[in-house]
Amino acid sequence: MPMALLSATSPAKTLFCHEEQYPAQSGLLLSAPQSRKQRARARLVAAMRPPGAAATETAPAASSSGATKGKPRVLVAGGGIGGLVLALAARRKGYDVTVFERDISAVRGEGQYRGPIQIQSNALAALEAIDMSVAEEVMREGCVTGDRINGLVDGISGSWYIKFDTFTPAADRGLPVTRVISRMTLQQILARAVGDDAIMNDCHVVDFTDDGNKVTAILEDGRKFEGDLLVGADGIWSKVRKSLFGETDASYSEYTCYTGIADFVPPDIDTVGYRVFLGHKQYFVSSDVGGGKMQWYAFHKEPAGGTDPENGKKKRLLEIFSGWCDNVIDLLNATEEEAILRRDIYDRPPTINWGKGRVTLLGDSVHAMQPNLGQGGCMAIEDGYQLAVELEKAWEESVKSRTPVDVISSLRSYEKERKLRVAIIHGLARMAAIMATTYRPYLGVGLGPLSFLTKLRIPHPGRVGGRFFIKVGMPLMLSWILGGKQFKARRKTVKLPAF
Repeated sequence: MPMALLSATSPAKTLFCHEEQYPAQSGLLLSAPQSRKQRARARLVAAMRPPGAAATETAPAASSSGATKGKPRVLVAGGGIGGLVLALAARRKGYDVTVFERDISAVRGEGQYRGPIQIQSNALAALEAIDMSVAEEVMREGCVTGDRINGLVDGISGSWYIKFDTFTPAADRGLPVTRVISRMTLQQILARAVGDDAIMNDCHVVDFTDDGNKVTAILEDGRKFEGDLLVGADGIWSKVRKSLFGETDASYSEYTCYTGIADFVPPDIDTVGYRVFLGHKQYFVSSDVGGGKMQWYAFHKEPAGGTDPENGKKKRLLEIFSGWCDNVIDLLNATEEEAILRRDIYDRPPTINWGKGRVTLLGDSVHAMQPNLGQGGCMAIEDGYQLAVELEKAWEESVKSRTPVDVISSLRSYEKERKLRVAIIHGLARMAAIMATTYRPYLGVGLGPLSFLTKLRIPHPGRVGGRFFIKVGMPLMLSWILGGKQFKARRKTVKLPAF
């Protein structure tokens, strides 16, 4: 796929330009692709749906009264990205869904404290398979970074260490290119698509009971709601997880993270999407987020629970990154003090068991990741898609056999399908953090009394070996991650025309 097919401002207009309509077998009006490439994309999206599922691009969100009779009622604890994607996928398949969220307007502070989110090709493919119109809106609102240079840079010199190609893995599979989008914007798009009637605000699930036939979600204010299954999508400090398996500690990464956003346009904005500036026990990430703004993250190794004096964050960061290249310093200087926030980085290794009975977990509640691969939210989106697929399989089997829906088996099937892929990507995210923070450009860095060796500018052996390893392994890793395991499996049966 030539680069010219993508517009840096709104590639969705090129890849998803629909004008005419024709009736599909399902009776819905679907948009007709206008080119051979678009017809191929349409077949890819259709192939990602489970057999027998109707196309849903233009289907309205089902209300509680419009849910298919007999289908299980789905309770979702948490209205973050994963919970809303699951709700959307399940409603599009005719399930009665209720999402319980403490504060949908603030979405648990994620929009403020975690900044924009990277939606990579695998997650966008999942959204397309769930609802094409929602996927298109997300892509229109997002800023494309996958069609530019991305990669690792030496923090002091600013020279490239290794460049990543996130475009080719997407183009080879006919998938959308990676975007960056505001978390708040993404969650607002998803919430609108799910529908106000399915989201209960000011509702915090703190416990549940499961009698084997039904599950009851218990809210903080004592109210109770009954359903056929409960999904804990309530984040790294999940109450549903605690009720399932008891209190377990999240793992501190040993790094605190400062994040900020600035009105700043670097001179190479047309050619560079995002960069990771490497250093010893610290690193810095910058990304174009569109609208003349740059988002950045600064990671520094230190104990958890640290604080800064009032209006002291920017000053401390300039001290930590003193001597680093202009790309870092200029971006910090362009950021207002009030726009800088700080949080400690935790993750939660995925466990063997994700659920019990009629209850399961999704997203950060079961596999919170370090942010180094940009796959935390993407894995939650994949989770939501896969869980809806497994529920629909169970429903179709019950209709065929005229037996009750085996909800419990569908939850275990979802967990089995997701565990290995999530565990591998979780491990890769940890490995990326280790590689980023143990980087030493020259002999003597981090060696105390021997630091004078840095003046000799002798390349550190780890730097040379690391570059070789990344250069060989990164294309394979990106191809597997961005391609999406389940989507690739379904796409094997699709014969594409020669372009």
